[in-house]
Amino acid sequence: MNIIQKIRATHLNRHGFIDALVGIVVFQVVYITLLFKLSTTDIDVSGLTPPSIGFILLTSLVVAPLVENLALVCLAAIHEKLFNRTGLFVVAPMLLTAFHFYSPRPMHFPILLRVLSLFFFFYVYLKQYDLHKLETGKFKALLLSSVIHFATNASAILISFFLEPDIDAETIFSAQPGE
Repeated sequence: MNIIQKIRATHLNRHGFIDALVGIVVFQVVYITLLFKLSTTDIDVSGLTPPSIGFILLTSLVVAPLVENLALVCLAAIHEKLFNRTGLFVVAPMLLTAFHFYSPRPMHFPILLRVLSLFFFFYVYLKQYDLHKLETGKFKALLLSSVIHFATNASAILISFFLEPDIDAETIFSAQPGE
């Protein structure tokens, strides 16, 4: 067996966790790269104060995966109590996608792309949670779903840092005053 077959045969991949993790990270890398390469950049952002790197990293890599997945799971549980499982994997991701329509900065790409990608991501997070909750328990299933969410956000941040066209050379090289 080669290394890929060994990884796919592990117990962790029983419900496609590793496949979903790799697939969603590859999708996110391609998606963010295409957004940067094909989007328009004619929006004036000079009057906006950019958030700090620490704030971006803390919220997107720690807070968002745990809080958003917990909210997604709670919405799914409420929906399941009220309507059984009818439409569960459509309604819960759609509601959490709706919470993401506020953006403090203007976006350089169509809102439809954001809606479709967010719905897809939340669907995958909820599906992974649902597949693992009976076998591993609700808490571990939430953590596994949050790991996929973390990987999605981390890959987006990494690609954004590589492709960001607005980074000033002085901030990169720390030029000394008077040089």
